[in-house]
Amino acid sequence: MSTSKSTHNFWFIVCAAGCLSAGSALPFNFGPVIFGSAADQFGFSPENIGYFSSLFLLGFSTSIIGLYFLQDRVNWHYVMVGGTLLGGLLMWATSFTDSVAAWNILWLLIGFSFGPVFSIVVPVLAKLPNAARGFGGKLVLETGIPAVMLLVFPILIVATWGYSGVAFGSLIVLVLLALTAKWIPKDLARPQPVVGAAGVPSGQLDKGRVALTWIGILAVCIYFGGQISTWIFVERSARTLNYGNEAIGILLFLGKSGAMVGSFVAAVIASSFGRFKPHLISFILILIGQSLLLTHPSYLLFMSGAFLFEFSWAFLVPYLMTHVGELDETKKLVVFVPAAQAMGGAYGPALAGNIVTETDYSNVFIFGIVTAAICFGIYAWLTHKLNAMHVPEMPVEVTGEQL
Repeated sequence: MSTSKSTHNFWFIVCAAGCLSAGSALPFNFGPVIFGSAADQFGFSPENIGYFSSLFLLGFSTSIIGLYFLQDRVNWHYVMVGGTLLGGLLMWATSFTDSVAAWNILWLLIGFSFGPVFSIVVPVLAKLPNAARGFGGKLVLETGIPAVMLLVFPILIVATWGYSGVAFGSLIVLVLLALTAKWIPKDLARPQPVVGAAGVPSGQLDKGRVALTWIGILAVCIYFGGQISTWIFVERSARTLNYGNEAIGILLFLGKSGAMVGSFVAAVIASSFGRFKPHLISFILILIGQSLLLTHPSYLLFMSGAFLFEFSWAFLVPYLMTHVGELDETKKLVVFVPAAQAMGGAYGPALAGNIVTETDYSNVFIFGIVTAAICFGIYAWLTHKLNAMHVPEMPVEVTGEQL
């Protein structure tokens, strides 16, 4: 396909990428309703929910890393369609059993199914004439579709059919999202030959800088362990406050809308605030948001906390990606940032599920604050190092490589 035709079909391609990303990240973005309704129908404990989410993200992150090495050996369209449909069918299968062991296995397999789909659309968009705009459009759909589901499902589905309705409804949505893969041309759905190395030859690498890069990636993993746990358990916390289905639906919709707004603001601000200030802004906002979720002084303030929480982490992700990319001389390690996010989700909810009770979720919000503080401290140090090394600033783009 020529560049002109790529431009002509630009928004169809972006729409397809956004729909496929929304589908593959559905168990995270839609997780509060999925795991909350399952807990109500099958009697799962917070520990069970934590392990289900962790196993999903373990499979998700492992398959992303695996696809990085196998992407030139598989048919990308088969990955997009097959992974989405298989994940949807496995999600539906969970509605037929209340066995904790079966759920553990199924959610690990669901992660393996969805991870490659989420990863494979990124290089597709990177080939477009205006990749930054494409990634931004993808992220709007990636967060917007589950935001609508978070509003609609608690009111229309959960109240009547419980988790069984959620699982079947999710399957229908995933089938529709998988169909959009046909809008991605074949020549975009394949690896791009490498013409020369983008990074520094291995013999000339600064080992100290390589270590800093891995510290940055590790900080991302720590950070998302706390933040993913917060999102997974926010619905359970709202239940303990006796909020109804409609109130919870609005709460979750507003929260996920915060992620859309945060990503958009990051795209507008880009690098105009320098390296450190975005981290400071995000940390202040996440402190306020998590504190409101922790203290829940009123429904309005609890909703505000959910919005600020989602805004703050979505706003920060492009800067985390950018600063790891600035540290990475090879320009290859940055691809592990999405996997680090998912690995954070692999340990976080499992840990969080063991520090909360069915009537008190305060510790999960404290956990989120602590991990945010650790990440802020590390990146305050790393951005200082970048400035001291006089590393040129990379343009900040909303890459969409986030959960």
